[in-house]
Amino acid sequence: MRPAPSRRKFLSGAIPAGFALTGRRAAASDRIRVGVIGCGGRGRSLMRILSRYPDVDIPVVSDVIEPRMEEVAKILARPPERVVDYRRILERKDVDAVVIATTQHWHGLPFIEACQAGKHVYVEKPLGHTVAEGRAMVKAARKQGIIALMGTQQRAGAHYRRAVELIRSGRLGKIGLVECWNYSDRGERAGKSPDCEPPPGYHWERWLGPAPLVPFNPARLHHNWWFDYGGSTLANWGPHHFDIIFWAMGVDQPRSVVATGGKFVIDDLADTYDTLEATWEFPGFLLTYRVREFSNFHHLQSRPKHYGICFYGKEATLVIDREGYEIYSNTSTRPYLLYQFPLEPPVETMAGVQYSPPGEEHAGGQDGVFQRLFLDCVKEGRQPPVDLEFSHRVSACAQLGNIAYFTRRRLEWDGKAERFRGDEDADRFLSRKRRRGYELPEV
Repeated sequence: MRPAPSRRKFLSGAIPAGFALTGRRAAASDRIRVGVIGCGGRGRSLMRILSRYPDVDIPVVSDVIEPRMEEVAKILARPPERVVDYRRILERKDVDAVVIATTQHWHGLPFIEACQAGKHVYVEKPLGHTVAEGRAMVKAARKQGIIALMGTQQRAGAHYRRAVELIRSGRLGKIGLVECWNYSDRGERAGKSPDCEPPPGYHWERWLGPAPLVPFNPARLHHNWWFDYGGSTLANWGPHHFDIIFWAMGVDQPRSVVATGGKFVIDDLADTYDTLEATWEFPGFLLTYRVREFSNFHHLQSRPKHYGICFYGKEATLVIDREGYEIYSNTSTRPYLLYQFPLEPPVETMAGVQYSPPGEEHAGGQDGVFQRLFLDCVKEGRQPPVDLEFSHRVSACAQLGNIAYFTRRRLEWDGKAERFRGDEDADRFLSRKRRRGYELPEV
C-alpha cells in the first residue's frame, strides 16, 4: 500500500482563485487561543482533543446550561472563564478562534458573528440548520477572510483516503449506486416527560434562541430528534457519509431527491421519523440513505458497525466504515446462482483502523488529526483543503432529503440557484422563520 500523504495533502478541496485571508494570522510559534461555544458531549470531546496540544490554550467557554460548563473543569488542567453569552467570547482580544459545538439550530448566528469579529471557526456538522443559513455562513467567512472548517473528521482516516483513491482510479468500474445507512436501537429517544420549570442554571429562553418559544421540557434537550433544533439522523450523520461520497464520486449537487418514512415504532414526544428512505439522483448514479432507529440489526453482517457506505461498481463493490473497508469482486468465474451463499471472500481489505485510541473518547485517531489540521491552518494563515463551500453542499444534501420527507414528493433541484425547480411550496423549507432578536445579521 502506498504511504499515507502528509497532513497538508490528505484532504481534497479547492480554494477560489484570488481568495485572500484578512482575519488574524498567527505566527508559527504562537500559541492558539480557542474559545469553545457549546459544552455538551461533543463540545467536551473537542476540548479533550484540543487540550492534548501544547500550543493550545482554552481561556474561555460558553454554554446556556451552566452545569455543562462545570464539567469542563474536570477536563482542562487550567479551568477557563465561563460565560453564558457567547458574545463575550467574541469581544475578547485573547481569542484567536472559536469552536462551535452547539445544537444545530445555534450554528449559524455565532458562526457569522465570529466571522465579523475576526475569529476563525471550527464548527460541527451540519454547517447550518437550513440551506439558506449555510449559504449565509459561507458568504460571511468569504467576506471576512476567515479560516473555517466543518467537522467531518472521519475523512482524516487513511482507509477513507485509500478508498477514495481506488474509486477515482476506476478500480470498481462504473458505479451506478451508492448506499449509506444508520441502523441502531435508539430506545425511547427523547422520552415522554411532562413540561416543567427548567432546573437551576438552565437558561431556557436562550437555549431556544431562534426556535419558537415553548415551555421547558427535558425531552427537547435531545435536540437531534426535533426539527426545530436539529434534523434527525439524516442531518446529524448524513454529512459524514455525503462528505466521503461527494469526495469519491467527484460531485457537488444532486439533480433530484425523493424521500419517504415516518415515526412508526418509537413512542416519544419528538417529531422526527424513526424510519427513512431517501434517494438523490446525481449525473450517472443514485445515492440512497436509510435510517432505522429501533433495531440494531446491521445492514451488512460482515461489518462491525451500525453505519456505513457501499459503492456498487460494475467490476467490484466496496463497503466502508470507520474501522476499515472490504472490496468484493463482481467478476467471479463462478456461475450466477439466484441464492449464492456464502459470498466469496473480499479481494482486498483494510482493517483494524481505530477511530480513537481505546479508553480515550474522540481523543485521537481520525478525530484528533482533523482538529490538528484546523489548528495548523490558523497558525499558518491558510485555508483548510476541505473548502467551506464543499461542506455547505454536503450539509445541504442532507437538508434536501428532509425537505423531500416533508413534502412527500420528488423534488427537482437547481443547485446553482439553490432553489427547487417549479416548486415554491418546497422552497419555503430552505429557510426557517427566526424568533425576534435571533435573526441572522446581514452579510
